[in-house]
Amino acid sequence: MTSFTSHWFFLIFFSLTGSIVASPPPDWQTVTSVEALWQAYPERLHTLFQALDLQQPALDSVRLALHQEDTVQAAKFLLSYYRQTNRNWVISALDSLPEEEAMAVAHRLVEDSVSFDGSADQVPRHSMGGWQWSYTGPRQDDEFGYSLNGHKYLPALFLAWQETDSTRYAHVFDELMRDWIIHHPLPAPDDSIYLVVDTTQGLDWRDIGEVEWRTLEAGNRLGASWPQLFYGFQSSESFSPAARLLMLASIAEQATYLHRYHKQGHNWTTMEMNGLALAGLAFPEFKEANRWANYALQIMTEEINRQVYPDGVQTELSTKTQWVALNRFESIATNFQKAGQEMSEAYVQRLEEMYNYLAYSMRPDGHQPLNNDSDREDLRQRVLKAAEKFNRPDWQWIATNGKAGQAPDSLPSVVFPWAGIHVMRNSWDEQAHWAFFDVGPFGTGHQHADKLQLSVAAYGKDLLVDGGRYTHQDYFSFDPTLWRGYFRSSFSHNIILVDGKGQSGGPVRVEAPLREKQDYTHQPAYDFARGAFTDGFEDVAGKAEHTRSVLYLRDQYWIVLDHFDTDRPRTLQALWHYAPTCQVVLEESEAVSTNVNEANLRIVPIGEVAWQTDIVSGQEEPFKQGWYSAEYGVKEPNPTVVYTTNIAQPTTFAWLLVPAPGVVPKIFTRFQQEEDGIVLSIEMTDQPVVNVSIPLTEGLPVVEKTQ
Repeated sequence: MTSFTSHWFFLIFFSLTGSIVASPPPDWQTVTSVEALWQAYPERLHTLFQALDLQQPALDSVRLALHQEDTVQAAKFLLSYYRQTNRNWVISALDSLPEEEAMAVAHRLVEDSVSFDGSADQVPRHSMGGWQWSYTGPRQDDEFGYSLNGHKYLPALFLAWQETDSTRYAHVFDELMRDWIIHHPLPAPDDSIYLVVDTTQGLDWRDIGEVEWRTLEAGNRLGASWPQLFYGFQSSESFSPAARLLMLASIAEQATYLHRYHKQGHNWTTMEMNGLALAGLAFPEFKEANRWANYALQIMTEEINRQVYPDGVQTELSTKTQWVALNRFESIATNFQKAGQEMSEAYVQRLEEMYNYLAYSMRPDGHQPLNNDSDREDLRQRVLKAAEKFNRPDWQWIATNGKAGQAPDSLPSVVFPWAGIHVMRNSWDEQAHWAFFDVGPFGTGHQHADKLQLSVAAYGKDLLVDGGRYTHQDYFSFDPTLWRGYFRSSFSHNIILVDGKGQSGGPVRVEAPLREKQDYTHQPAYDFARGAFTDGFEDVAGKAEHTRSVLYLRDQYWIVLDHFDTDRPRTLQALWHYAPTCQVVLEESEAVSTNVNEANLRIVPIGEVAWQTDIVSGQEEPFKQGWYSAEYGVKEPNPTVVYTTNIAQPTTFAWLLVPAPGVVPKIFTRFQQEEDGIVLSIEMTDQPVVNVSIPLTEGLPVVEKTQ
């Protein structure tokens, strides 16, 4: 990041080179030729030629024309040079997009419509005929505006043009490029964006309502669409000379902007630097091209070690963000290799470690966990593609439920000890038991207040779920009366509320991993993990600390042991969020789903606590409760079992979570609390009696089975 002094030097430089246009003329739509561009926006050509390394022999004709003060001819020579330059590897850097989806997106763009949150919306045009790029959609969601200006939808126009040879797709691309670039020179020195990129101010882009010049969108424009499409449309007569020159000028401008201003230690950095690197690699004619590319690679090499724990998990602890970061960490490596440059083995190894988390954490149906800000996305194709690239037959086995590849040579349960993530399974097939237990830090971004969250799936179905994310409106909220706040807060997770309040944040990172045989263990018959939340609950005074242990008896059930330590009377609410499709009833204090011919789950409270039990679904007042979101912008009610009790002193209680492929049988338990733990006896029809001893805070459990 830059200092305040260099920030002003940067702005003055751009002002002097004429990169700022006060007010574009209303006839911008007629600017398609070199001559028209030179007459209407001469400063854009000045900026472009100043950015080029005209000492390169390939640009001799351009340099000579400028020496003869023939700017128009110089521009035409430059255009001819790019028409004759074969850089198809840049086009191949486009992200893959299914043909059917590409055609649908392209067709909508022809109609001035874009898709966001699964629904299409028409972008209004302003009085000068262009799109209103500041538009935030029908729900006034800034995420719509970010998506609109990130231009990740533009490749659909190229793919549709390739497929149909219809000039209308190339024409729409040309118009959108001229529209955006003419109306978006680098903002003036007094623009509020510099209050955000100046890291001493502590402002967020949402604080200033800016959706067009976020550094993230600049990175996406340069990394995901602009360079690829500049070369992709070279043979199209509908790609006007003016649009080509404007793109080159703006690419140089945005690359310089990203080089000066970018995030650190954040998934944004991966997209910003991916864009900066591609600008340098794809356009070596710029003076700063090598500097951009090498700087971006240096930053990404630092970031992949700063952002990714030794166990391969990105520090924001969101599986969605894991993929976002991994995708761009990998893209920059691929682009350097395509450009004929080598990548270090250590960097490539880090990519493999990140993919390993995706492979080993995904559910039996191939979908990712909903930890922190995540959606329920299918990981299988990503993992299978990576399995081939990295020669990992174990990933292939996992992603195909054992239909291909080679079985992992370890137990199916895994731990990511730096991230504090436990994945408990009994097999790799579609019907496998799967649990995701989070004992890790708050995370460096996209956080939810959900430490000790436990999610469960079995027999091909989600049973206990994390709430998801739903929306980014009111982005930083944890207030359960707001949608964003509810989904981020403890209220949407399977943890404990204290005096009606959820968890506070906690440390964002850890400096050491979990300890095997102290914090967790994996044995052939069972898995065990323990974690504690000791960072306080919002607006709750005094001591309030929650320790949770999870013991999974493989092929059978989960035992959850909760110990709550307090220095005063408390009201506790233990929350268990079932999946939306579960039909849940109460049988005295037990909760059980009763879906016919489907997987079900019984929750059995164990201990000496007197619980008041309720089922809440789709509640909006006085606060949100009983809501689930599998994908951004979509929510639905889900039955949530709320166990409420009052305690006067430190208290211990347990839960038995029993899945079944159909009707869940009744369970019989005996509970005995000891000074440093509990002893539990569990009986099921036609099953051996299981006797379990679980220590509260230190040590490992003892599991015995008797006939």
